[in-house]
Amino acid sequence: MNPHAEMDSPVPVAESPATSCRGSSPPTRPERSSAIPDAPVRIEVEMPRSLYDRLTEHENAPKCRYDMATGRAEFVAEPGPSHEWRSAEISTFFNLIRMELVKAGREARLLSAAATRLLSADGAFEPDASLFLDLDPALMEWVTEFDGYLDVRKGHPVPDLVVEIDRSVDLKHKLAPYFRLGVREVWTWSRRHGARIWIADREPDLHSGQGLRAADRSGVLTGLRQCDLDRLLSAYSPVRASRHSLEFAERVARELP
Repeated sequence: MNPHAEMDSPVPVAESPATSCRGSSPPTRPERSSAIPDAPVRIEVEMPRSLYDRLTEHENAPKCRYDMATGRAEFVAEPGPSHEWRSAEISTFFNLIRMELVKAGREARLLSAAATRLLSADGAFEPDASLFLDLDPALMEWVTEFDGYLDVRKGHPVPDLVVEIDRSVDLKHKLAPYFRLGVREVWTWSRRHGARIWIADREPDLHSGQGLRAADRSGVLTGLRQCDLDRLLSAYSPVRASRHSLEFAERVARELP
């Protein structure tokens, strides 16, 4: 894969016969009106980084991020139902994994959080969902009680995995700050591209996104394939999505080391 390719280009995902999801696609969904937006309203404003820092240094700052490559701040004005439903489904999926681990009598050092605020030298970021694995119990309790930003510069814990739903990501460099922060894996979903699992072969460049690639399965939640994630987030029936969540959570819990 060309590391400089735009995310608008299809990403080939290799599937072996043993891991293929062919034949498991949900029925074609009804056609939607083009007037219904697929994503939250997002506003991009060109501004100096110093001004962005002043606008976002308080705890009640809006959901936002700063693109060091372009010098533009992106603010989320209002999430839509499509975005909120899928964000909630991911949180449910993470919680089901923890429940399956508990049922199996295993220690469940797994903490999921919605809209965790992250702060690094590259800016402030607020993914739709975050997952921490193998946190020390004291740190786990600290994260659940913490208000404001988790600041990697102060040694705060960094999520192992973050999720972005319906994000206006045009280039891979918009995902690069997460990996530079220390995140191991990023999941994205959009109506146009479906679900993707992003990993870094090395620390990515902010300007080009070089060093990132799409994977056919998760390295953080072993047992989950890219096609599984796509089935979960592309399901338009709540009943179907719930069945997928339970099925995939059971598998992930079995295969987690």
